[in-house]
Amino acid sequence: MIRNKIEKYIDTIPAIPKNVKECAHYLQEGDLNKAAKSALQDAAFSHYLIKLVNKPIFGLRYEVKDISQIFGILGIEKASQVVNAYYAQLILPKSWELFSITNSDFQVLQASLIYNWNKILNEENQNRISLASVISLLPASIIICEEIFEENAEEVKLLKSQKDMSYDKILYKMSGYKLFDIFIIICKKWELGDESIRFIEYIAKKIEDETVLSKLARYIHLLMFYELSKPIYIEAGLNDFIEFDVEFVQSVYEKFMQIVETK
Repeated sequence: MIRNKIEKYIDTIPAIPKNVKECAHYLQEGDLNKAAKSALQDAAFSHYLIKLVNKPIFGLRYEVKDISQIFGILGIEKASQVVNAYYAQLILPKSWELFSITNSDFQVLQASLIYNWNKILNEENQNRISLASVISLLPASIIICEEIFEENAEEVKLLKSQKDMSYDKILYKMSGYKLFDIFIIICKKWELGDESIRFIEYIAKKIEDETVLSKLARYIHLLMFYELSKPIYIEAGLNDFIEFDVEFVQSVYEKFMQIVETK
């Protein structure tokens, strides 16, 4: 039954709106002016950009409402992150039943992940859009979990408390799907580039090799747990979203803490 629901859910995932898709395309080409013009053609998208970028964590000294100015301040990589963050808004639940958070809390989580991920990428001298923008989409896997389990939220919570299992493991036991399996399917439906998909697969499968993708996958795994271990998300139940793999992140743990704890 859960497997059928997953397949139906994937079928209902909306396509990326035309103007948003154009905006992302122009950013890939490095054209901030055309990207801003495309963004302005979608009122809901423009409103989201303004609301997200003016959150305190982005550090703007004053409120900025002009899209061209916002893109100019952010630059190509950060603008791409913010655009990708909007993709998750297309599948936000009307209300949260499994996790005790609000849509506003979810946006704060996205913003905080983007902020700390950029610190990591700067430290590692990585500025590829395909690597920078994935962080904005990862929280969509939380929405997927919420949507799949919302009808059976109490039953799932009870099972988790009895078996001490992550929601990801419960989903796999019930359906044969892991959350990131579904997430990758949706990202392909949204036509993300090959390198972004490949990076997401490194994260999902926790691939251990000597590549940059493997190293960054360790960082991102650690970053998700770092953010979801904050009191607001522990209270919401998100700290048990997926299982923490200590061995996978061990090689980057010390440097990670130095990066994120530095103002």
